[in-house]
Amino acid sequence: MPELPEVETVKRVLKEDLIGKKINNVEVRYKNIIEDDLDYFKSNVEGKSVIDIKRYAKFLIFCLSDDSYILSHLRMEGKYFYLPTNTLDNKHVHVIYHLDNGYDLIYQDVRKFGRMEYKTKDELYSTKPLSDIGYDLVLTDFNKDIKEELLRKINNRRIPIKTILLDQSIMAGLGNIYVDEVLFASAINPHRAGNLIKKAELDKIIEASILILNKAIELKGTTIRSYTSSLGVEGGFQNFLKVHTKNTCPNCKKGLCCDKIGGRSTYYCERCQK
Repeated sequence: MPELPEVETVKRVLKEDLIGKKINNVEVRYKNIIEDDLDYFKSNVEGKSVIDIKRYAKFLIFCLSDDSYILSHLRMEGKYFYLPTNTLDNKHVHVIYHLDNGYDLIYQDVRKFGRMEYKTKDELYSTKPLSDIGYDLVLTDFNKDIKEELLRKINNRRIPIKTILLDQSIMAGLGNIYVDEVLFASAINPHRAGNLIKKAELDKIIEASILILNKAIELKGTTIRSYTSSLGVEGGFQNFLKVHTKNTCPNCKKGLCCDKIGGRSTYYCERCQK
């Protein structure tokens, strides 16, 4: 599943190809991908140019020429391809943006879980889904007030810190892989309840999250299991994973634990993480 570093990588690669390109028309083969009424979506997107591509949390934001946007979430298996027209066509291709330069922006999704939605300038951050998303761990300047707010939210919950960090409404951008790595770097057991997390530990979580996510972005993401490149880019952060999918702790050299927390496979060291 593409997480924040992978989505950031997709954003950066697409920007090289799409900026200035006009969307002549949109071909939608599986309408459930589009959150809006299909005619409304097409009429507001067709004829406009892509002037920028941004990211917030795990969302791609295609900025259009009239200060409106296409909001895209890849979910489990979504992938974009930028190819000459009629180059790629299969049963998993669900949306095709036909561009004015003889190329297509193709959205392929084996699981059909990805979603796209048209947003006006006023709607983008004031309506769902972005209105429900917490602080982006890469884009946010975590000052004292924000940290105090986050600590209150975390301390009000008695569920495992692993589950809390996966909740995108609190802090946005950490998926299963990166939560395991962040908690190991912070020496915090993933089973620890949120109400037991101290201020100094939250500081460690934020610091580790920023360092790990930025390192993963630098290496173009993590290529394991179902996430593979769709744009000619292979991630390299899998070579730097400390605990996720590993057997032995790199610190104490003892065997790692692998438990299910909130239904997610969780790797940690019970000796080094308290």
